[in-house]
Amino acid sequence: MQKIRSISPRYALFRAPTKNRGSDFKKTLQSRARMKGGYILPEMKKDTEPILSDKNIGKEFRKIKKMFAGIEDENKKALVVKIIEEVAFQKVAMQAARQEMIENGLQTETKNASQKFIKENPAVATYDRYARSYTSNMKQLIELLPPKEKKTVSKLTALRDED
Repeated sequence: MQKIRSISPRYALFRAPTKNRGSDFKKTLQSRARMKGGYILPEMKKDTEPILSDKNIGKEFRKIKKMFAGIEDENKKALVVKIIEEVAFQKVAMQAARQEMIENGLQTETKNASQKFIKENPAVATYDRYARSYTSNMKQLIELLPPKEKKTVSKLTALRDED
């Protein structure tokens, strides 16, 4: 008869198998903490891809451009595309500035020789500037939206309305 070793319930959930751990078992700080019944909060990973990238700008550009597919005039279409490019860049730049404000706060502490003082985070000014131009450019785009196409009236509806 085998003697069963009792372990406290706190460790039971995270106890690693004693036999045949395999090659995939890694003795990392996280796994050791789990074996002892606790866990270590993962550090916030820095995004591998910056928010302000051509990929994100292109994604935003395509999203906005779908709304203007009904424009037939080439001159108007060229103007709309230029404004959409600006709006897409402004939106992504605002997202990057917003993320920096979340990470670093609205104020930063600055040292100048022996003096310390608190000033506004530069991302706040960037966000504000882009938000103003984004709003005015969106107003221009809204004015250039193509009119909605009238629904075609079915023959049955037309006959019914005649009476």
